[in-house]
Amino acid sequence: MMNSQPVRFTRRTFFRGAAVLFAGAFLSACGTTPRGYHGPRRALPIPPLADAVREGSGVTFRLDAGAVDAAILPDATTPVWGFNGAHLGPTLRVRRGEEVTLQVHNGLSEMTTIHWHGMKLPAEMDGGPHQPIEPGETWAPRFTVDQPAATLWYHPHPHGLTGLHAYRGLAGLFYVDDALSDGLNLPGEYGVDDIPVILMDHKFHEDGTLDDIEVPDLGLKGDVATVNGITNAGFTATTRRVRLRLLDASTMRFFNLRFSDGRTFHVVASDSGLLPEPVPVEHLYLSPGERTEIVVDLAPEEEIMLEAAAFPENLEVPEDEYALDFGLQDRFELLQLTGPPEGTAVPGALPAQLAPVPELDVTDAVEREFRLNTFEINGELMDMTRVDVTIDHDRPEVWTVVNENSDWIHNFHIHNAFFHVLSVAGTQAPIWTQGPKDTVALPPGTTVRLAVSFGQYPDPEWAYMYHCHMLFHEDQGMMGQFVMVEPGREADLGEVYGHTGH
Repeated sequence: MMNSQPVRFTRRTFFRGAAVLFAGAFLSACGTTPRGYHGPRRALPIPPLADAVREGSGVTFRLDAGAVDAAILPDATTPVWGFNGAHLGPTLRVRRGEEVTLQVHNGLSEMTTIHWHGMKLPAEMDGGPHQPIEPGETWAPRFTVDQPAATLWYHPHPHGLTGLHAYRGLAGLFYVDDALSDGLNLPGEYGVDDIPVILMDHKFHEDGTLDDIEVPDLGLKGDVATVNGITNAGFTATTRRVRLRLLDASTMRFFNLRFSDGRTFHVVASDSGLLPEPVPVEHLYLSPGERTEIVVDLAPEEEIMLEAAAFPENLEVPEDEYALDFGLQDRFELLQLTGPPEGTAVPGALPAQLAPVPELDVTDAVEREFRLNTFEINGELMDMTRVDVTIDHDRPEVWTVVNENSDWIHNFHIHNAFFHVLSVAGTQAPIWTQGPKDTVALPPGTTVRLAVSFGQYPDPEWAYMYHCHMLFHEDQGMMGQFVMVEPGREADLGEVYGHTGH
């Protein structure tokens, strides 16, 4: 179990380990098959759509967090956590304009929180470290959805324990629909041609139980990749075109995603919503917390593999005996896709236009700088009683985020916001920057300038977070707080329950 207070380590604690090599034409020539990849493909589990009680413009969901047993590996039962009696959680699906109530019951033996990642909403409803849910208690946040269609997600956020709780399985997707997305000619039947794909990685003991002992500087980086909670997954399509909603829900792992035949596929959405137009690519980088929606066309009965490939430039992390092994040379077979039967209808062209670019006027905008170094932001570790930034206006800001480390990767996530990446400097790695985002990757030495748009819910007593979404980094202190207030007001976290982290 992790300590609740940040622990400092030197940045070069361990020598870089050897990359994990796997058997088969793609995985490796070493002659062994990794655990969990023996035997036939297993049908990709599709998280159920959460039961919803709708009345007028209101919708209510219930999430029960608890301990469950899961078949992550084909040859063992693994005690994990999840929601509503299953590993991971159901997919929540809402529409813009709906008033959402989430009844979150904690059936675990310890405190947790649940954060609605990517949602613009009042800070008191955000589910960050200031909203603890004690064992046996139910927390019922309520808010109105006021943002465009997007693939969001939910996960724990207890200070110092976020990585451990997420690693054990408290995670699920949160879809937002709107009138614009309804009218697009994109695959949209949930679980049929619109497929949730939750990527994680784990470590296992011989008996199949999770190894949740953290490694200094690398936390809970695993050596077995999973999709929707299992290894060796396969999906047989019934249509010639499928939409994959990809989420990197791992605690520390970056994925370089491609298909086994190198085919072109199209990115249609980023973290916070649709792109202006489909973007053709042959590979795609995802960092922890990032989402992307892709569309891929399949020939009848063909088999292709969604793979995690090695990063050719190692994300510009030095490859020497002292650098940490972030797993950037690891390779995984993630999800086998099988095409539909012969005679299945050929899809029409993808829409040429998807969504207008939200206009963010940053003329004379407030500018702020955030310097990430090891486990600190601007030279400080997270303090739940300290307000780092107060925002007293309703305009976008420009945030410059710098990875000062020469041999560590980071990324950066902002609550209650989306942003456009204005510029990238200091790296040639093809990190994804297009479209509306809430999380961006930062290779060593990288600087990004972000035009940030915030949800307008001023409240001097409650804080939002910004942090590295590599969860071991976050848990060790790489996180700060901002408070939104009316013009002329000051932030005052006061003595609101949870502000001291108990």
